[in-house]
Amino acid sequence: MTITPEETRRLVRRDLAIAGIGSLMAIWSTSLIAAGSLGFIPQKTADTVVVTVSIVIAVVCVYWWAAGPPGMMRDRYFVLVPLFLAAGPGLYAAHRLGGGLAILTIGTGIAFFGAVVLGMAVSANRHRAT
Repeated sequence: MTITPEETRRLVRRDLAIAGIGSLMAIWSTSLIAAGSLGFIPQKTADTVVVTVSIVIAVVCVYWWAAGPPGMMRDRYFVLVPLFLAAGPGLYAAHRLGGGLAILTIGTGIAFFGAVVLGMAVSANRHRAT
């Protein structure tokens, strides 16, 4: 499968937009956790919003990464960065909302997925070097 330079430019622009906007939303969700802890906004409201935002970020990032060209998945792992930035605050907020074993399971799954993506990135870099 060959991609034209124009298609590659559009893909990179969209990937950067997803990564940038998702990262900003993840940072914003962290500030919501702090605002809820400090009493500026109700803690339960902050936690609910953070969990919702984290789920949206995760779904969009994984969808966009998987929907791209299959041959370029190893080169586009940076699209998943917001997922990992939002995972911490999202899991913490879900724990404060009363999540127990389910939160541990989801957190372990996210960590495993991150390890696979990191392994793919390292493998792709080694492959390029040889």
